[in-house]
Amino acid sequence: MGLRFGYGQTYNAGETVRFYDWLPRWGIFLTQPGNSVLGNLRLSLVIEGVIGVLEAGHSGWELGFTPLLKVSYPLSSRVLGYIEGGAGIVWENIDSPTYAHVFNFSPQIGAGLDIKIVGNFALTLAYRFRHTSNAGIYDENRGVNSNFGMVGVNYYY
Repeated sequence: MGLRFGYGQTYNAGETVRFYDWLPRWGIFLTQPGNSVLGNLRLSLVIEGVIGVLEAGHSGWELGFTPLLKVSYPLSSRVLGYIEGGAGIVWENIDSPTYAHVFNFSPQIGAGLDIKIVGNFALTLAYRFRHTSNAGIYDENRGVNSNFGMVGVNYYY
């Protein structure tokens, strides 16, 4: 389980929207290291929440969750590299032409490092690409792409 702070920014929208997000996470390893099929690759299922503030001339908020599949590999005894991706839902409330609707979907993919600091605690450094749109539910479906940098702490139990 862990907690990340993420800063993100849109790059293909009519205006720049900045994100300041808290991302609580909980996950479970689906495979163990030394697996006869995957070797030291480990698969995990992660559920991640998002609680954040949006800023684009006006302030707003976002709230949501995303199930993610995480593939990790030990780079050393103290560093675990990973890629992860999934698709979730997010409610965004901001007075901005960039977000036409409150309810959106958010497919995303990213990569990062978990660096063991002490005991079962690890520092997380990560990058994520996130697309947000309403997936065609409404006629107006402007998609927005964002880049996120994240830092956080994980506890492996």
